[in-house]
Amino acid sequence: MKLFVALLAVGLPALAAAHSWIVCTDYLENNGWYWDAAKCRAWPRNAEKYNLRDRQFGTAGGDANGFVHRLDDHPELTPLCNDPRDDATSYELPMAAYYLGQKVVLTHPINNHANDPRCDIRGRADTQNLMFVVDGDEDPCCINSTKLIQIMDMGVSPYGWYSDQFSEEVLRTYPKVGFQNAPKFCEDPEDAMGTYNFTIPMDLKPGRNTFVWKWIRNPAVNPFTTCWEADVFATKAERDAHYLATGRTTEDMWDFYQVNNIVDGVIMDPIDPVDPIISG
Repeated sequence: MKLFVALLAVGLPALAAAHSWIVCTDYLENNGWYWDAAKCRAWPRNAEKYNLRDRQFGTAGGDANGFVHRLDDHPELTPLCNDPRDDATSYELPMAAYYLGQKVVLTHPINNHANDPRCDIRGRADTQNLMFVVDGDEDPCCINSTKLIQIMDMGVSPYGWYSDQFSEEVLRTYPKVGFQNAPKFCEDPEDAMGTYNFTIPMDLKPGRNTFVWKWIRNPAVNPFTTCWEADVFATKAERDAHYLATGRTTEDMWDFYQVNNIVDGVIMDPIDPVDPIISG
């Protein structure tokens, strides 16, 4: 019996680590390699309470399960968001502002849940990665609420138990769609940064909206969710004015793989921008 308990205790950290949440709701670098809090312009609900900015990336903070929110037991009955909506107190770290058509970059910790043959890890599933906006000003009751409007399916990452399902080249190639887009996973499987991106629909009504991220790693595990608010503007100029007024940069998001020349996973040199006048 003692041996069984000891073996169970050894196995628990790996099980406990198979979770995630959204850390930044407006990150400046798409497909980045390493987390940098200075590149984060906005945060989810109660990010200050859980110390998401200053803690080691990948640790959730807070008490009990911290910022992790899994819809255990009965997803159709469990509150959708880890914390109830309270715009007046939830944004000591600032709320996001988006504009119609913007590509938004989100960051999340990988928490041991990716595949890369370079560190001999494969077969870790990725089943669903969805973005929703909420219809109305109140949190939906649960994951099957009719108030959830899906605005993007961010795809699923390739994985497989057997070598003939996906080649090693596919599994080690970045960027990826879905959850496992963490190019430096093998350097730190526990705390490596993953990034998503989604696009704000052109037909979304401007104003303050609630956004919800949903991830299912495999069908046997209930969904993980993160909720946050964002002020949506009709144009980039309006959004930029809002960010300037709140002391934030209006710099456009850049893509790591478009500004760096990468050979065999090593940055060789930056890519010089092409002068549109010279290129004609």
